[in-house]
Amino acid sequence: MIRSLTIGLPLATKSPSHIRERVRGFLEIAIATLEAADLAPRTVRFALPAVGQEGEIEGAILSRVRFVDELSADTGVRWMCLPIDLVADGLNTVRMAAAIDVIGRFPRLFLNLIVAEDGKIAVNSVNQVADLILKISRRSNNGFDNFRVGASCNCPPNSPFFPFSQHKGDNLAFSFALETTNLAVEATKSVQGNVALAREHLIEALVPTLRKVQSLAEELASKTDVEFRGMDASLAPFPGDGTSVGALVEQLLGASVGSHGSVFITAMLTDALRCALKESGAKPVGFNGVMYSMLEDKHLASANSKRNVTLDGLVSLAAVCGCGIDMVPVSGICFQEEIAAVILDIAAMSSTLKKPLGVRMLPIPNRGVNEFTQLNLDFLCDSRVVPLTANDRKIVLSEHLFEMRAPLK
Repeated sequence: MIRSLTIGLPLATKSPSHIRERVRGFLEIAIATLEAADLAPRTVRFALPAVGQEGEIEGAILSRVRFVDELSADTGVRWMCLPIDLVADGLNTVRMAAAIDVIGRFPRLFLNLIVAEDGKIAVNSVNQVADLILKISRRSNNGFDNFRVGASCNCPPNSPFFPFSQHKGDNLAFSFALETTNLAVEATKSVQGNVALAREHLIEALVPTLRKVQSLAEELASKTDVEFRGMDASLAPFPGDGTSVGALVEQLLGASVGSHGSVFITAMLTDALRCALKESGAKPVGFNGVMYSMLEDKHLASANSKRNVTLDGLVSLAAVCGCGIDMVPVSGICFQEEIAAVILDIAAMSSTLKKPLGVRMLPIPNRGVNEFTQLNLDFLCDSRVVPLTANDRKIVLSEHLFEMRAPLK
């Protein structure tokens, strides 16, 4: 039920020895408490503070990541996330060079490349990110490394879903990413197309679970004096039939995910989730929506292979879904400008609608459009390579940021 326990590390304000001691003490109590409640997390993760202009100092990023990597190995933590703030002032030269360096050095590291924040979009940095994604894709034969790289747009601090996480604050903090898709699939099996009834069944199924997790979080915060920042109860997929968002949508829609009506079903599910959070009194953080993560979802991957899902359709769904464009395979010979254009579309949608979104695309080396990926990993699915709209024109700014002056309220 708990997908991840994400711990935010206050690297800028606390000494390494203080952080090490506090993390060990917290983990000992947290794991024991969650296991006793039959809610042991699937993974434990560390989120780092965002690196901005200080990242232009040679060695600043590397030393920070090396410490957290050693701490992860010492405490058995599987993943860590380094946010790099590209909205912050500066040339980004060292930051981007450091990004490709650390992703190769540290296999447990995720990169959160922040390209939009507070309605401001770093357009020129988006071009740099697209170039970085292509360079990273060439480090392996299957393009897997970009699984650990995302471009985030207006994502709040301490969101627990990687790679769109960052820590803010002077003290240690924690948050939960939940697995709620299986509950939703079971709760809506018998509604036979009645979406209002599906929403009520889903709310009824979610509320007790959310209250239980909130109670445990408050207990942990009290025992450890570590701040609880909230939970992301997004309907997120995991390979398998019972945890497929695509299967859930198909069950309610009566047609393949990606068909017309998918936006409506997605909006209904998001509304049910947020109603449940409000009714339960649980503290939300992050996306709290419906996550279409193509290579992590058996039914969505299958719908893409049958050409029932398009990239344009996924962009449309981003208006009402939880995470944007996630885990989408594209050709390794695509243009940098094509990747940048998708990120800019999502950044514009995020900034206009005032909602967190992200982009995680995997250019697949030696694969053309409609050819299949060959990732051969038990936690990912394979699917067809998705076409991008031909675009060889780079959108640039003379200044650093483009700001949405009149976003929707």
